[in-house]
Amino acid sequence: MPVTFRVSPRALVGIIVTLATSAPIGSTAVHAQRSPTTRRFHADSFYIREWVRGGTKDPDLLVEPRAIAITDNVVVVLDAGTREVHAFDLMSGAKRFVLKATGEGPGEFKQPIQLATTARHVGVLDAATSRLTVYSDSGRFLWTTRVPDGPVVETMCLLPRGRIRVKYLGATQAIAMIDSSGHTLSRTSLPVATPLQKAPSFANSAYIADACAGESMAVAPFFGGSWYRIASNGAAKRFPYIEAGQEAVVTTKQRRLERTAKHITTQTTMTTEVSPIARGAMQRGDTVVIEAGATKVHPYQLLDYYRVSDGAYLYSRRLPFTPTALAIAPNGRLVAASIGTETSLVVALTSTTLSPRELAKQKPRK
Repeated sequence: MPVTFRVSPRALVGIIVTLATSAPIGSTAVHAQRSPTTRRFHADSFYIREWVRGGTKDPDLLVEPRAIAITDNVVVVLDAGTREVHAFDLMSGAKRFVLKATGEGPGEFKQPIQLATTARHVGVLDAATSRLTVYSDSGRFLWTTRVPDGPVVETMCLLPRGRIRVKYLGATQAIAMIDSSGHTLSRTSLPVATPLQKAPSFANSAYIADACAGESMAVAPFFGGSWYRIASNGAAKRFPYIEAGQEAVVTTKQRRLERTAKHITTQTTMTTEVSPIARGAMQRGDTVVIEAGATKVHPYQLLDYYRVSDGAYLYSRRLPFTPTALAIAPNGRLVAASIGTETSLVVALTSTTLSPRELAKQKPRK
């Protein structure tokens, strides 16, 4: 999971910082708690495909779907390969609209990197202009808000009155509240151990669950044994994962790359042998769904459900494959993306109580 930051040189020192974990997202390395883990798998842990876009039947539609967000009516997909934002009907998969990278004017963007939605709104964050552009779920331009340090926003969600909650990558004060005019109202840190603050890109790597419930939010850190509910005043409540991971133990190495009469360039490399315990987080009502990472059972193909109000573990579901992006609709339907070497696709899945053998007997849906 390499992440590279470049900081402009000041006076005589230029710094290039490179961060990496030795176990990539696609690996099956396991770093989990030592005690046995008992998951309660929900009866409907299998899926029926409702519709699919892209793939062999529509190979030119999607190149690199990297983010998915859902309103009450449409599924919104960010294609990093084409810099387009596609909207499909939530129930049928029919194309509703496409937003293309056209410029910097009102309602335009150049380099989309994040999506955020509400029941009726679609927000697209542009790294080129550090601006969030909001559309209706029919594709009509509504308003634009400046987002400080937009290129390093890791996750975000839309709140009432035009406010935005963002999570920055590689920042000690990683969580920020931004108002409708683009001003930062507050910034807070994740409640991680003090020694890890020296490596903020590991310590503060986390997912904000989409669809923030009211003024609070759920945050799922990449590493460690807990997720958090953070209130509007910044107070954090800690809850354990059903299968706890390890804190990121970071090793730092530094070497000189170049020295001239005016500046010195050094490389600082931070690595950890610990695999991420979480790969994503979603929220619907009082339920937060955390996409599990390094686990003892089905690594990278599990969803763990928790109750937000008290942190209670509810149950788990298996995933049919490891998605590159995942979102959950208000009706519980999952929409997942897969990036292939030749074709990429987005598929809508409905959970079912049928067994794999019973599913195999059914006539495949078109």
